[in-house]
Amino acid sequence: MKISILSILVCLLTLGSCKTESKDSKVDEEISKAEMEGSLKTMTGEFIYADSAAVFQTKNAIYGVVINEMAEELIANVRDMNPDPYASFDVTLKVKIENNTQEDAWPKVVKIQNIIKVEQSQDDQSLRLSK
Repeated sequence: MKISILSILVCLLTLGSCKTESKDSKVDEEISKAEMEGSLKTMTGEFIYADSAAVFQTKNAIYGVVINEMAEELIANVRDMNPDPYASFDVTLKVKIENNTQEDAWPKVVKIQNIIKVEQSQDDQSLRLSK
C-alpha cells in the first residue's frame, strides 16, 4: 500500500514539474512556427539605423534588418522625422523572420514586408553616449 501511494506521489510530482516552461522557449517556439509557415508576423519594437546597418528590437529579441526596398522606405521616413543617425523610432511592421546567413551578425534577421506605424521614440537615449 505504501509503495503504491509513494509511486503515485512520484508520478504526480514528475508530471507537475513538466508543466513549467520558460518565456524564452515560448518566444523561440513562436519564431520557429512563423519561420516554418513562411508567414508574415506583425511586430512592434524599436528601430535604429546608423551607417549601413539597421536593427529591430522587440521586448523579447533583437534582429538585424535586411536592407530591401521596404527597409529603405522606412529609413527615408525616419530620416525625415529626425536626421540624427542615432535616433530610435517606435515602429509596427509586418515582417518575415529568417535565419541570418552572415557570420558575426545577429542570428535572426527580419525582412520588412509592410510598414504599419512609425513614430519618434519617447525614450530616445538607448544608443546615446553623450548629449
